[in-house]
Amino acid sequence: MIRAFDLRDLPLLRRLSARGVSLHTESALTKNVHPLRAALFNLVGGDFPTYVWKASEGQTTGFIQLQLEEDRQHAHILSLGVSDPVGGGGDGRSALESVWLPLLDQAVAEVGRRGIHSLVAEVDELGDELPILRRAGFAIYTRQDVWVMANGAALPDTAVTLTERQESDDWEIQLLYANTVPRLVQLVEPAPSLPAKAGWILRQDGELTAFVHLLLGDAGAWMRLYIHPNAETRANAILNAAAAVAARHTNGPVYCCVRRYQSWLQSAMEQAGFSLWGSQAVMVKHTVHHLRKPLAEMTTAVDAQGIPVSTPIVRPYQEPKVNGKIKHSH
Repeated sequence: MIRAFDLRDLPLLRRLSARGVSLHTESALTKNVHPLRAALFNLVGGDFPTYVWKASEGQTTGFIQLQLEEDRQHAHILSLGVSDPVGGGGDGRSALESVWLPLLDQAVAEVGRRGIHSLVAEVDELGDELPILRRAGFAIYTRQDVWVMANGAALPDTAVTLTERQESDDWEIQLLYANTVPRLVQLVEPAPSLPAKAGWILRQDGELTAFVHLLLGDAGAWMRLYIHPNAETRANAILNAAAAVAARHTNGPVYCCVRRYQSWLQSAMEQAGFSLWGSQAVMVKHTVHHLRKPLAEMTTAVDAQGIPVSTPIVRPYQEPKVNGKIKHSH
């Protein structure tokens, strides 16, 4: 049985938090999110839905905590924990499966009823959690490497200057995101939200060529880089400038998340003084299945002709009129 957290669950969540496993790396490394604090915050209108679970047989209990995206349709699993993750005999993975699988199944059904379309979990590529999430119906959408630069590390010289993002830049940032992130990933990962001091940009010949998404927490800073293909040759300079900006805004380490489709950034990370923290799989479970609806007759006809959505409307040419009469060209 699973239900939403309420005040009577305080002792249970406090006890289970010590056994919790983080499945959202940015929060775990930079914000030190505590499940109990986030659950209490959610009771007054926060973005951290928390559910407690009890096995139908036995005394095993657990919890799962989410973080909603701004669109309220996608969510990350912040943490998940159970009372006896290695009990019940057998090897550790089998015992973990016996309690994670029913918890995840019920949690997915619950959030689906809330209108949340997908759940995202980040797990170690070699950890026990990955095969368990696969059995629970999660699929790998991409992989990522997390790099870290220690606080106080020597920063390389920067050959470019980043400027703070302005609201007038947002359209171009959205366009850069759409052109650099694979469409499959875009389906479950909305474009980055842009609170104050969360974005830094680089322009070249008047065009936006790079965007640095910077998230600050009490324990460190988290960066994501979006670089236009035309600026990939300047990746080292852009990364150096981004690291310098992040270091100025935090007293902790600077982390940079590099997705595998950005593999050309790996050498630049090493040259900038970052070291590899870990490699992860980004896994997604869709909770809402969209029903196919019959297409309108005109839409069906257009699709049959293979006309792309972006095809401009071509209007028949008409001779210009003079005093209401058509003027024929010679």
